Amino acid sequence: MTHFGGLHTRIALLLMLGVFFATPSIAADTDARVAELERIIKAQQAQLAAQAKVLEQLQKEVGSLAKSDGAKGFVTTGLAKSGNDKVGLKIYGQVNRGVLLVDDGHNAKAFSVDNDSSSTRIGLVGNVEATDNLTIGTKIEVQFESNSTGDVNQANNSSTIASNSFTERHLDLFFAHKRMGTVWLGQGSTASDAMASTDLSRTTLVGYSSVSDIAGGISFATSGTGAITGNPAVGDVFSDMTGLGRDDRVRYDTPDMSGFQLGTSLVDGGEWDLAGSYNRDFESLQMSVGGGYSNPSGTSTTTSSITHGSLSVMMKNGINATVAAGKSKMKSAARSDPGFQYLKLGYLASWTKLGNTAFAVDYGQYDDVAQNNDEASSYALMFVQNLDNWGTELYGVYRNHELKRTGSSLDDIDAVLMGARVKF
Repeated sequence: MTHFGGLHTRIALLLMLGVFFATPSIAADTDARVAELERIIKAQQAQLAAQAKVLEQLQKEVGSLAKSDGAKGFVTTGLAKSGNDKVGLKIYGQVNRGVLLVDDGHNAKAFSVDNDSSSTRIGLVGNVEATDNLTIGTKIEVQFESNSTGDVNQANNSSTIASNSFTERHLDLFFAHKRMGTVWLGQGSTASDAMASTDLSRTTLVGYSSVSDIAGGISFATSGTGAITGNPAVGDVFSDMTGLGRDDRVRYDTPDMSGFQLGTSLVDGGEWDLAGSYNRDFESLQMSVGGGYSNPSGTSTTTSSITHGSLSVMMKNGINATVAAGKSKMKSAARSDPGFQYLKLGYLASWTKLGNTAFAVDYGQYDDVAQNNDEASSYALMFVQNLDNWGTELYGVYRNHELKRTGSSLDDIDAVLMGARVKF
């Protein structure tokens, strides 16, 4: 037993000596292996992070396809790519179609139309953040109006209404500085464009101060005979005097100053304008104001100046009101100065989770637009139903146009437009 115990003792001593002399090499080897494992773990973490970014981008692209039903071939903003990876690109557009029913007092007619209040169009916006304060960008927007509500008339069928081609709306280059303002170069809105169209009612899709957008090409019929030859059309006697509109121009806008902004434009041929706007949300209401002065005398043979403006308020309870007015100064002393006044009352309701429902009534008086002593008036009842999750608005409007002209007896024109606008 003693011998056996002595053997164990000698074996234990030998193991202890082996461990003692081997420990430095084992420790060194262990440190090396730990360092290698740490390197491998860090590399794997980097790979996982990169894969997570790729997965996140794929999820965004799939989400874009799902939102626009990519299976049906729709182009989506999520997949739109700029030719320059330093420049952001956005594609947008809309299709706005409806059915227009018109009655000139003698004949009724139906048309499949494009709504001229907000035409079918497509656009591209590209921009780059040049510095923390400067954005450089472009805007290209064209419209395609097949059978526009502003052109259809009693005398022609749809195949002869206007040209089936794209027309320019914006071909713009801009430099926007946070502290110095924005300079625009190219085809686009002048500073005075649409300053008589400020409207918060959410019903501009079917009715605003430019009342001739609906049934603008329909001619007034002579009472009794129903003749339309030689008589004016709706678009001839109604105008909201929209300043210099869209044109090739150089335009400058000041920065936003607590909701207040000024702008000016110089148009080819020597036309120029000045405009100002104020937009503010108060505790109980939202308010928007716009006004402008235009001088088209450099190219116009009839008009020396245009002054116009509008004011719109939206209460928190949905009740809203809009007023607009304008006056054109004519070059000829024999010509009366045209003018207009416009009033709209509306209500914005939240009755359904689908989206807001907007109702409005309006009335406008437009005098001396086509010739002296013309008295044209119009009123309308309108609604727009928003379907937010579908990017869609359903709408309907009834509008009456009346013209009193010296030496003529003309029947009223009644128009009903029903349709939908889908935006992407």
